[in-house]
Amino acid sequence: MRPVRYAEVKEIVIMFGYNVARHPVLNLPMICLWSELDRFRSAEVRLVPEYGSDICSFIVDGIEYLHQGFSDVAGMKFFGIPMMYPFPNRIDGCKVEFNGETYRLPDTDNGRTLHGLISAAPFTFETPVLTDESISIKTSLTIDPGHPLYAVFPIANRLELTTTLESGSLTIQAKIMNLDSTKRLPFGFGIHPYFNALGMKKDILIRVPAKGYMPANRLIPTGKIVSMEEGPADLRGLTPLDKLDLDDLWWGMEPLKPMEIYYESIKRKVSIFASDIFTHAVTYTPAAQGFFCLENQTNATDAVRLYQDGHQDAAHLIILDPGESIAGKIRIQVEALRE
Repeated sequence: MRPVRYAEVKEIVIMFGYNVARHPVLNLPMICLWSELDRFRSAEVRLVPEYGSDICSFIVDGIEYLHQGFSDVAGMKFFGIPMMYPFPNRIDGCKVEFNGETYRLPDTDNGRTLHGLISAAPFTFETPVLTDESISIKTSLTIDPGHPLYAVFPIANRLELTTTLESGSLTIQAKIMNLDSTKRLPFGFGIHPYFNALGMKKDILIRVPAKGYMPANRLIPTGKIVSMEEGPADLRGLTPLDKLDLDDLWWGMEPLKPMEIYYESIKRKVSIFASDIFTHAVTYTPAAQGFFCLENQTNATDAVRLYQDGHQDAAHLIILDPGESIAGKIRIQVEALRE
């Protein structure tokens, strides 16, 4: 039986509910949050708490916006929106040096650590909470001396994620806490949504409201920030996806301006709003694939190294003292394109 709550909005009745299934590939519990206005207007979010709290599906009005999975060079399976923590994107040399300590990380990308440490980590989860306007679920991961990841990154910390479905939008709120009694916590958090390339790529337009571009060597940033005009593409204007083959880092994201996707062939627009801690974004638009990625991050790729090398502004590394915490959120909103 699916728990249901009804919301009346200007005489329109919206139903919210959830159910539990099993992921068809991972064979792990999958939480399905849903809202329904009528049989033509609905939304659903599916996530797998025990696999990195991965959001594997986001369906609005019958359209699936997230790619349903592939394996990377390390054999990891990715679905939909993987979470990246405690470091998004790549760490060169598979090590982090901070406060006189060196943390050795696993090699998952030919001499680099890719997309953090939690992609397959089991999160705990609470019973979903229904309100008149939404349904949400909280998942959490505590890395402490009793956790296997503590051997790799021995700073006690906790990541809490609250995933909320409203009518036509998905919000991910992340809260990071330093639980260590003595050590400072350097970290970054990001999401890696694999959006489906719905229709022809020439009919998909993207916009990234960044202030600058960060050149890189083998996808590792140099620390330099240049103008958008000096980058591989000036994405401040709407740019057709078929003109792009990117794996690039952008600096200076503006919190009041969303990244945008225009699906011209199906007349839909996706807006990605992020709070001010998300200062960077990565665009991954492989020409030969049926997906593309617009990734909000709290910091640059390999941010600890950049910070230690004196590129603090470019890095935007967040460092929490013992007992401190910080939170931010990302909202993905789908709406019809106006004629």
